Amino acid sequence: MNNFFNSFWFRFIIVLGISLFINELGSVESLFQRFHTIDFYREYAATFMISLGIVEWVHRSNVILNNKVPWHTELAKRLLFHALFGLVLPLLLVFALASFYFWINGYNILRTDYLVFGFPFITVLIILLNLVVITLPYFINGIQQLKLSNSGSVTLIKDGLSDDDASQPLARIKVLEGNSVIMLSPEKIEAAYIVNGKVIVKDQEEKEFLTELTLDELEKEYLPSKEFYRINRQLIVSRTCCLAYTSLEYGKLEADLSVTVPVNTIVSQLKAKSFKEWMGN
Repeated sequence: MNNFFNSFWFRFIIVLGISLFINELGSVESLFQRFHTIDFYREYAATFMISLGIVEWVHRSNVILNNKVPWHTELAKRLLFHALFGLVLPLLLVFALASFYFWINGYNILRTDYLVFGFPFITVLIILLNLVVITLPYFINGIQQLKLSNSGSVTLIKDGLSDDDASQPLARIKVLEGNSVIMLSPEKIEAAYIVNGKVIVKDQEEKEFLTELTLDELEKEYLPSKEFYRINRQLIVSRTCCLAYTSLEYGKLEADLSVTVPVNTIVSQLKAKSFKEWMGN
């Protein structure tokens, strides 16, 4: 269902209806009368092309921002970028395209009622479009997870293990990448850490994913202790990403990682010995 709502053809169908409504906004003639005029089809085609372009712009901007500036890690920055690319630039683009359309038909847009009726209405539609683009996938994912819970299905997929074998650390981990739910294998994980109260998992390509699991759950139930180590309260690292360590004062250690993490990598004095043993020293 999520794939359907994210498809181009779903947006195409929605834009067909919205364009018709925008096209007839403020018209004094009936829609039936307008169907028999060339002007209706010319205006409708222009409205549809502009509307589809704006919808695709907002959709693609949201997809790119989900990958570059995730909501769960950089909320303030994401709000700023989303307001710019999802609202301000689309409104400027709408005005520019509408002005061009009026100009080629011999009209000055500033001398029409477009700014009084059409543009405010389109502004509201773009705001609603942004809200739908952001919230609809999460809403759909929530419904799907609720259905799974009600049916008694588990949310984890085991790699060749029975459901009763809960002690095995090979269960894949459910994470979020933008609007998608992914089952991530432990061997692909380089680090897991807490940022602003959210648990983030980073893979070998340094992509960040949000997970609903706690670090304690990841440490005890999903990530094998032979391959992963709990550096401190905020960070778990894999053996492959832990390159070296530096001795600090008071017996502490600082781990040198192959991936960048936004938390400290300091091992306490109490855990220093076990960390060295885990590293093989």
